[in-house]
Amino acid sequence: MPLKHYYQGHHYYFITTITKNRTPIFEDTIACELFLNILTYHKFNCNYNIIAFVIMPDHAHIVIQPTNEENNISLIMKKIKGSFSRCYNKKYHRHGAVFQQGFYDRIVKDEKELEKTIDYIHHNPVRSKLVSEADKYNYSSYNFYHNNYKRFSLILHNDFD
Repeated sequence: MPLKHYYQGHHYYFITTITKNRTPIFEDTIACELFLNILTYHKFNCNYNIIAFVIMPDHAHIVIQPTNEENNISLIMKKIKGSFSRCYNKKYHRHGAVFQQGFYDRIVKDEKELEKTIDYIHHNPVRSKLVSEADKYNYSSYNFYHNNYKRFSLILHNDFD
């Protein structure tokens, strides 16, 4: 049975999407770059803000803020996952599902919870023992916030506030 999602406009959503069978497709930098490009494309296509992210080997965490009622979180994630899957399958000459069906989401209630959620996301690679410090992980918004790293400024700059 698919997960039910509760919609509240303009709120922050903590999203987790997991690869099918927890296959570590994001160990490949091309897959990570592709995922980021698709997040950025749909950010402008669907009018949402990305507050924070981390791409782990077999899942991704994202904090997304939809900015209009037309594009709810389910539609946004359907577009992101569908676009990524089509491109990934074409690139690697494969077919079939790339992600598990559905995704997990939680509405972030206030600024304190948002800070805790972002901290959780940024330190996920450390907890998973992929790196010793959060600033050593390449596919996270950590360095954008803490080290003035501009690489992800297009994806993280909130153009729709």
